[in-house]
Amino acid sequence: MTREQYLLLLRAELTGNLPREELEDILRYYTEYFEDAGPEREREVMTELGSPQRLAERILGRSVEESMAPGLEGYTYGVQEAEYAPQAGSRIPGWAFVLLLIGAVIFAGPLFLGLVLGFGIGGLVCFVVGAGLLISGIGTFSFAGLLYQGGGGLIAIAVGLLLLTAALWLVWRVVKLVDWFYHGFVEGGDGYEADA
Repeated sequence: MTREQYLLLLRAELTGNLPREELEDILRYYTEYFEDAGPEREREVMTELGSPQRLAERILGRSVEESMAPGLEGYTYGVQEAEYAPQAGSRIPGWAFVLLLIGAVIFAGPLFLGLVLGFGIGGLVCFVVGAGLLISGIGTFSFAGLLYQGGGGLIAIAVGLLLLTAALWLVWRVVKLVDWFYHGFVEGGDGYEADA
């Protein structure tokens, strides 16, 4: 959802419930709020404010169902509440996040470190051995030796690159997981966005 769509839905929720001047003041305030945050933080602002329906509810100081026409209770203009913020009580304090992180490092750290080092060192060894085989295969005088050693060297280099890539991918995913957890549960943001 874009900022414009968000503000349009907010206008729809507030129209008819407030005097026109007050409605325009409120919309001007939230438009400036989005502009101050900048386009790169639009999702974060929407997360902070909640859905347009919930924001209108807070502005009006009454439940959304009271302000809706009969039969439209629960209608959200295609907006899912989960798209915005975690449910109430899902935030955790920063000290709890640190304790969870320490626990994860103690219990999952050795496994993670073993996998990263295993893939990384194994990939490096395969790459070096493959490069050595490829170079020695080029130095042979027979075509069969070149194919045998050169081909084996290329295969070992490919396996080495694959293992190094796996090690880097593991590190990247763990960093993204910690970032998702921190933003989703400590700061109360929208958490991980599927950008991978």
